[in-house]
Parts: sequence; C-alpha cells; structure tokens
Amino acid sequence: MNAHEEAIIRTFITPARRTRWLESLASAKRRPAMLDRLNHCQDLDERYATLLPSNTDLVGLLRSRGAPNMCYVLSCTDGIDGSVLPLDEAVSATTSGGWGTIISCIPGRLAYYYDECGARRMLLERAPTRQATAAKRRMRL
Repeated sequence: MNAHEEAIIRTFITPARRTRWLESLASAKRRPAMLDRLNHCQDLDERYATLLPSNTDLVGLLRSRGAPNMCYVLSCTDGIDGSVLPLDEAVSATTSGGWGTIISCIPGRLAYYYDECGARRMLLERAPTRQATAAKRRMRL
C-alpha cells in the first residue's frame, strides 16, 4: 500500500473499519477481497460524502474543488487500480470499467467514489485540518 491509499482510507473510511482496510490493502492475498468491497461500499464515512446525480459533470466539479490534472485510482478494476492518471481519463476508465472505484484527487481532502455500475456516485470531500492549514501558512512565510 502506498501513501495515497493510506490517505484515502484514513480520511474517507469510517473509523471502525480503517484498520481492516489498511491491513487488507497491504496484504497481496487479502487486497482483492477488500477492493471488491468498493462495489457496494458501506464503509464510507458519510460525514464527508455527498451523493451526486448521474448527469454531474464530474471533471468540472472536481476541478472547481481544486483537483489537479493527475489523480490516483483505487479500484476493483484491475487495469486501473493503483494507477496515476489524468483526471478525465480516470473518470472515463472508471465509468467504462463499471466496478467500484475511488479516484483520489487531493490526498486526504478530495476524491470521487463510483459504486458498481454507477449505482451510487459520491463526492468525497474533507476540509483541511487546522494543523495542515497552519503548516501551509508557515511554508508561505
């Protein structure tokens, strides 16, 4: 598991399920079964999830929230899991793949969740913590 995946789990998965997700994604044997949970994920922290209509301009929405051009993909679709892709390609591949996926745009802050066949689509967004905001300010000085 890489730092990007860890940020996704620590931010957008419910606290009660985080340890299991982290341990399972780190295990080559258990990783596929855990990724399969993305198809009907009940482990998302609802405090940071906003249901989106199917006709949402996802790329436009994510860019308006500060998404960069490149993003990280955590997916049940083997061909894109663990990839760093341009945002528009990640969204397109997620939709055409049809399996549960999280596209992480800003680690620990902004992501998009796609349920199996797009049954549920959610914006995952969390405001930066006070510590992160203070650290950014110090870096600018």
